Amino acid sequence: MISFLRRALSSWIVLGLLGLVLIAFIVTGVSGPSSSGPNAANGGTTVAKAGGISISAIDLSRRMQNQFDRVRREQPTLEPKTFVAAGGFDQVTDALITARALDAWGRAHGFAISKRLVDAEIAGIPAFRGVTGQFDEKTMRALLSQQRISERDLRNDIASDLLRSQVLTPVAAGLPVPVSLAKPYANLLVELRTGQVGIIPLAAVADTRQPTDAEIAAAYKSNIATYTRPETRVLRYALFGPANVADKAKPSDAEITAYYEGNATKYAARQTRNLSQIIVPTEAAAKAIAAKAASGASLAAAATQAGLEASTLTDQVQADYAKTANAQIAQAAFAAAKGALVGPIKGAFGWYVVKVDAITGAPARSLDQVRGEIVTTLTKQKADAALSDLATAINDAIDDGSSFDEVAKSNKLIVTTTPPVLANGTAPDTPDWKAPPEVAALLRPGFEAGADDKPTVETVIKGEQFAVFGVRQVIAPTPLPLARVRDAVARDIIVTRTRAKARAIATAVTAKVNKGMPLAAAMAGTGVKLPPVQPASARQIDLSRVDPKQVPPPVRALFDMKPGQARSMPADNGGAYFVVVLSAVAPGDFTKYPGLVDNTRGELSQASSTELAEQFMKAVQQDVGVTRNADAIAQVKRQFSGAQ
Repeated sequence: MISFLRRALSSWIVLGLLGLVLIAFIVTGVSGPSSSGPNAANGGTTVAKAGGISISAIDLSRRMQNQFDRVRREQPTLEPKTFVAAGGFDQVTDALITARALDAWGRAHGFAISKRLVDAEIAGIPAFRGVTGQFDEKTMRALLSQQRISERDLRNDIASDLLRSQVLTPVAAGLPVPVSLAKPYANLLVELRTGQVGIIPLAAVADTRQPTDAEIAAAYKSNIATYTRPETRVLRYALFGPANVADKAKPSDAEITAYYEGNATKYAARQTRNLSQIIVPTEAAAKAIAAKAASGASLAAAATQAGLEASTLTDQVQADYAKTANAQIAQAAFAAAKGALVGPIKGAFGWYVVKVDAITGAPARSLDQVRGEIVTTLTKQKADAALSDLATAINDAIDDGSSFDEVAKSNKLIVTTTPPVLANGTAPDTPDWKAPPEVAALLRPGFEAGADDKPTVETVIKGEQFAVFGVRQVIAPTPLPLARVRDAVARDIIVTRTRAKARAIATAVTAKVNKGMPLAAAMAGTGVKLPPVQPASARQIDLSRVDPKQVPPPVRALFDMKPGQARSMPADNGGAYFVVVLSAVAPGDFTKYPGLVDNTRGELSQASSTELAEQFMKAVQQDVGVTRNADAIAQVKRQFSGAQ
């Protein structure tokens, strides 16, 4: 868990300095007080100042919660205490302060963001798209109102993010790394490390003594978090989609006729042609190619003899072809018979010689012939529009104070209520319950909203199915009764004893090897029947080509040891302990791996760019001046982690 969080929180420049955090805040639906703009009077205790910009405890808390929710979407069982222990709180705090320092520095040095650029960013936010998939101002305003965020704050946040992008992009541009610097690193990638691995499986040293009642009670009490059922929630929703607006989607005869007349060219008689053409700069050259083609050679062959290449155009309509050539050329090409040669004729790009390769005709289609096609098109258009209107009406009703039940009743929607479910969609108290397909799309908002929040309209299937959604009940994490988990506690005690025994054996073997005893002899001296010592070898370049999770701990350890050194470690799955000895290191030769130096230069360039950007951000903070209120930050951390 901790390693996952560290990876999740170590993206470039620490989460992009909270880039577009307010937009992410809107998308995740976490409600909270407004005033997120860098110049806003945020209210509350000031936790830091950067270049004259104050950062409030409210702002830090809200952005911390947003980042926590982002990580929890990948780790549903994540708790705030774990997030803090992994360094998440400190990294988000540092990123927010740095972001505000960059805001102050950029504005002081003349960086500016236009209203038009901010408008473009807003129009591209997926959360602001209506049912039709296009930007919808009503949807935007409803969502901002729901989250208690002003449009001014949104614009301030976007402008700040764009400004930081202007500042950091040139700083972090790729820096060239000399070949001489890359070569030693390339050699390290291909050096061969060999060693030995001793394995102490837990099964070989199992301590199967049954724990006493007192031991079970003590273990249950000291590890109560292990035997606590995570938070569950009762969700309720009412689906709506095209079926709910079917009565408004049927087109009238007048609408069908109007559509047919408005698309007359689409249903008129239509002829398409496949053409070959050559365009040359002079009339003389065009005549020479035309003469060769007329004498029996294909136009392509004639063009090739002239050192040129003919192009082929398929399914051409006269009007479209006229746009690429001109009206005169198109008229001549569509008046000629199949196989005929047209030109030379002067066009916009030179002299055209055209050959008619094929002619395909389609007769005109009457209204009766295409009525079904038109009805399908209009029904979809009208259904989309009606569905958009319904979603807007429901949002408006919610904004006006209507409850979940009132909205469902007034729109004749069927309400579904789930049993208490975990974040993964399972119902621990109802094992036979199987989540309907739509529940998967509602779990994220279901575990981000609260029971007192207003209902929302959520997308279940884009453009097809939506839901009026709310959280009926939040059930806090609950310790399971000892009687229910007694067997599990007993098993855990046995595993803990066994693991301690295996660790002690591994530690003793490691100490003996580091004093000069061969690994095989040290393993044999344990008095336990263990698997034979295994060889191990690897190059870093080979490991880089596989998923790091697939590399066993002993192999990873070979690259963090000195020759002759021994080290013990647990298996990733906890089923064994290893003792690893690095026997030898054979120097690498990058010349045997074409392209390795160039690849290494690229990776070093990226690393140096990141380092330069981080150093630049430190210099910015020194330039604008940053002060921190350590007590206020500590108070926010305690509140976030639940320490008070």
